[in-house]
Amino acid sequence: MLPDLMSLKGLFKIDPIKTDNNIFRCHYKLTVIFLAVSATLVSLNQYVGDPIDCFINAEKSPFPNKVLDNYCWIHSTHTLPNQPGIKGEGSMPIPGLGTPKEGEKMIYHKYYQWVGFFLLFQAITFYLPRFFWKFWEAGRMKAIVEDLSSSIMPSDVEEQAKHNLVDYLLVNVNQHQAYAASFFVCEVLNAINIVGEIFLVDKFLGGEFTEYGGNVLTQTGMNPEDRTDPMSYVFPKVTKCLFKMYGPSGTVQQFDAYCVLPVNILNEKIFIFLWFWYIILAVVTGLGLLYRIFTLVLPKLRLFLLQRRAGRDFDSSQTETVFRRCQIGDWFVLMLVSSNVNQWIFQEVIDELAKKFRGKDI
Repeated sequence: MLPDLMSLKGLFKIDPIKTDNNIFRCHYKLTVIFLAVSATLVSLNQYVGDPIDCFINAEKSPFPNKVLDNYCWIHSTHTLPNQPGIKGEGSMPIPGLGTPKEGEKMIYHKYYQWVGFFLLFQAITFYLPRFFWKFWEAGRMKAIVEDLSSSIMPSDVEEQAKHNLVDYLLVNVNQHQAYAASFFVCEVLNAINIVGEIFLVDKFLGGEFTEYGGNVLTQTGMNPEDRTDPMSYVFPKVTKCLFKMYGPSGTVQQFDAYCVLPVNILNEKIFIFLWFWYIILAVVTGLGLLYRIFTLVLPKLRLFLLQRRAGRDFDSSQTETVFRRCQIGDWFVLMLVSSNVNQWIFQEVIDELAKKFRGKDI
């Protein structure tokens, strides 16, 4: 997965032309980077390092340890139910291991084989809304503000670019509804994705993810002697594996092996971070959707936001003139333009656009 890690370098760059917002970037930049880096680290641990070490309680093993390691890695390991994370007492020196009670079913741990691929899959799904938006946006914002985005001092090139922008907005007024709707759809996709990812991880970890972070926080303030370890429950470091083979007489021999899973030290840190990050991202994304709904149904809020982008010292009547001629799509384009140019340039664009609108009304 090293090529996947190398391909992320583009995400670290600051886009000179902004076509989205900070919440959107949290999905396809911060989250994708963390997931891809985590997938790479886990995969290196699995395929280059030593993710599992198994041994049997015997003076001499009848087979190489490498065979036992590979077998238990492929066929999964197990622990006793409701025991991982509980302090061992007496006959149970290792939490989660011991003699099962009558009718007690084992908990089998198979997820660790797929953690790297699962994290990479999540990275792809978080990037999909960005991919769709880039396809639908088609470089339109870059084409209309590229010569204005880096402008510091007035120049002939900047003056021409400003006139071209005003002419574009004038000619294409009320023609940006589909453009804005595409972005709003991608915002909804981000919201659906983050909620779906939380339940997907919960399914992947056997229903333990949704309460994982909450249990960790609950146990943190308790006395170390009394508290359990939720991370050891979800990601046990020591498990057991039942290995079967034919003996010299042809009978089936069973070997109860202990397995140490160093890879789970990394896995537990990754997923505890993901729990907190997904919760924060879901809340922020939900607030972003509420903001979007308010801007869609409250024209006065859209006008207020446009006036704020133009500046308090700018003639509000000019902004109102432009706003009255614009639909939601045009307002969205103006907001994106204001994110990519200096405020004084945006004021000049609004001023010139208002004059031309008035000229057409005469």
